[in-house]
Amino acid sequence: MKSIFKNVMAITMIVCSLNVFSQEVKQEIVWNEASRSIKPTLFADLGETCTTPDGMALDKKGNLYLSVLNPTSFEKNGAKILTFDKDDKPVIWFDQLPLHPITKRVHPMGMEFGPDGNLYLMDNQFFADKENFSRLIRIIVVNGKPKNAEVLAEGFNFGEAVRWYKNRVYITDALGESKRESSIYTFSLEELNAGKINLDKETKEKYLLSMFTLKPEMKRNSIGIDGIAFDSKGNLYAGNFGDGVITKFEFTKEGKVKSKKVVFDSDKLKCCDGFFYDKERNSIFIANYDNNSVHQLDLNTNTITTIWENDNNDGADGQLDNPCETIIYKGKLLVVNYDTFKGPKNTEIDNFHTISCFKL
Repeated sequence: MKSIFKNVMAITMIVCSLNVFSQEVKQEIVWNEASRSIKPTLFADLGETCTTPDGMALDKKGNLYLSVLNPTSFEKNGAKILTFDKDDKPVIWFDQLPLHPITKRVHPMGMEFGPDGNLYLMDNQFFADKENFSRLIRIIVVNGKPKNAEVLAEGFNFGEAVRWYKNRVYITDALGESKRESSIYTFSLEELNAGKINLDKETKEKYLLSMFTLKPEMKRNSIGIDGIAFDSKGNLYAGNFGDGVITKFEFTKEGKVKSKKVVFDSDKLKCCDGFFYDKERNSIFIANYDNNSVHQLDLNTNTITTIWENDNNDGADGQLDNPCETIIYKGKLLVVNYDTFKGPKNTEIDNFHTISCFKL
C-alpha cells in the first residue's frame, strides 16, 4: 500500500511540475493593468491618393519610408512607396513597382532595408483575388535613390511582414491552405541573389521556419501570424493577428531554431498586427488592429502595457483608426492607420488617411 501511495505521489508531482512548466511558458510575459494613456497627435495626413498605408521602414540614415498598397483604390491611385522630407511631409519616393503579369496589380505591405542597403517588401496579391501569387520584391537603392525593382520570390499566399537579421530575411505568410494555418519563411541573401525563387508545395518546406495554427476557440475567419521582430539578442517574437498569441524563437549560432514557445496567450490581447523592436527601450511596440490600441512589450520586465486605446474614430486628430504598423522615428512612436475594412471597432470607412504619433 505504501509503495502504491509513493507511486501515486510521484506521478502527481510529475503532473504538477508539468502544469507549472506549462503555466511558466504561457506567463513568461504578463499583462500590465496600468495603462499609460499617452494621448496621440497627428503625425501625417496622407491625402486622398494614399487610401491604405501600411508598412514602415528606416534606412541607415534614419529616413522614414511608408508603403501604400491601396487595395480598394488601386485603379485610381496605384501603389507607391513614400518617404518624408525635412519637414516630415510625405513625398513619393518610388511608384514603379512591377505589376504582377496576371493580375496587373501590386500591393506593397511589410518592408525593411536589407544589409545590402536595398529595400525589401512584400507584395500581397491576395488583394488581387489570387491565392499563392504574393511576391517578395527588392528595390535597388543607389546613393539613397531608387533605381529599379525586381521580383525575388513568388508563391506566398497572404504575405505580410519582412524582417532582416544578419544575412537572412524572415517573412510572414498569414494564410495557409487550411485558412487556419500560417507560416514564417526565411531566405539567405545568397539564396535571393542566386535567382528567382518559386514557392510551391515542394519548395516551401525548404524555406519554412515554422507553422502556426489559430486557437480552436477562435471561430471567426481571420489571418494568422503577422507582426515579427528581433530583439538585440537575436530572439524572434511573432504575433498572431487572429488570436493575439505571441511566440518566441531562440536560435543556434548557425541560425537553426533552438526553441519555440508561446510566451503570451491571454484574452487581454486578442489581435497582433505590426511589431517593431526599439533597442533603446528594449521593447517591442505592437499595433492592435481590431482594438484600436497600441501596446509596449517591455523585454526588461516581460510585461505588456497599453499605451493608448480609443473607440471608432476617423483618425483626423491623431487617434487610432485600425492601427497596423509601429515604428520609432526621431524618438517618437508612429502608428499607421490602415482604415480600409470594417472591423470590431472600426465601424465606418472614412476619408482621412493618417499616421498617429506618441511622445513616449
